[in-house]
Amino acid sequence: MSSMSRRQLGGLALGAGFAAASPSASAQAWPARPVAVVVPWPAGGAADALARSVAQDFAGRFGQSFVVDNRSGANGNIGAAAVARAAPDGHTLMITTNGPITNNTLLYRSMPFNPVTDLTPIVLLAELPLVIAARSQMPYRSLQALIVHAQANPGRVNCGTPPPGSTAHLAVELLMHRAGIRLNLIPYRGSAPLTNDLLAGAVDMAIDLVTTHLPHIQAGTLRALGVTSTAPIAQLPGVLPVQAQGVPDYQATGWISLLGPARLPEEVIGRLNAAGNAYLAIDGTEALLPRLGLTPLGGTPTDLTRRMAAEVAQWRPIIQAANISID
Repeated sequence: MSSMSRRQLGGLALGAGFAAASPSASAQAWPARPVAVVVPWPAGGAADALARSVAQDFAGRFGQSFVVDNRSGANGNIGAAAVARAAPDGHTLMITTNGPITNNTLLYRSMPFNPVTDLTPIVLLAELPLVIAARSQMPYRSLQALIVHAQANPGRVNCGTPPPGSTAHLAVELLMHRAGIRLNLIPYRGSAPLTNDLLAGAVDMAIDLVTTHLPHIQAGTLRALGVTSTAPIAQLPGVLPVQAQGVPDYQATGWISLLGPARLPEEVIGRLNAAGNAYLAIDGTEALLPRLGLTPLGGTPTDLTRRMAAEVAQWRPIIQAANISID
């Protein structure tokens, strides 16, 4: 789903507010105590930073504390499972990237929860575009030049990837599949060692978060060849999406959303959805999100439900063809 204007988001928030105009007694009392906002990742990442901003905003809107609770482990499954087991009273929520609620269902043979039946989608918050970056000394100055070079030299272009199963890793697999090329994939435990090797020349290219590569792109040590979203992004003006450069049906972005346990009261869902969309429409958010490498989304709970299903459908054949698994 493409990013939305502040006017559109404000309209969604207003509409969601009307939908919750006659809440039940239990929903009227919500929140009756501090609300835990579980982030199934360590502190310091984009999801954590966004969650803390949302929690502060929601505290002002609802007159109650919203406390971020980082519960990392198992690629996000530990925190997400805790939310799935929580009481459906609106006092335990989750802000997470897409991994635990979509990709992990395809990567793990056994999941401690079912995202479809054990969680309640509330609102899409933001998208995490990725960027294809190459060392500035490499001969290809465009994505098409890279593709032509890789087609003529199968398996000889070294591409660093973040941990297996991550969105960035899947983005590389999708690029190879859609462009008909074969790269030599070199996995890394994280972005820091990958970036160091990319700058040192141990690998030729990588796909990673915009915030990871942006300082080096601005310094001229890396060259941006394309972004993985379907539209250009503010942080890299003039850098075209992969799909716009002749690679068909290509989109590979992370995204962050707000969810709760299953059976969450409809009135609480409506109020939270309205608050999420209203948060995305304020001026401070428009300044914060680009600094985190994020693009605002917003929408209805149904939009999030559809996004979850579409992501699983997109990645299933890619993950199966590449035989990727975590456990």
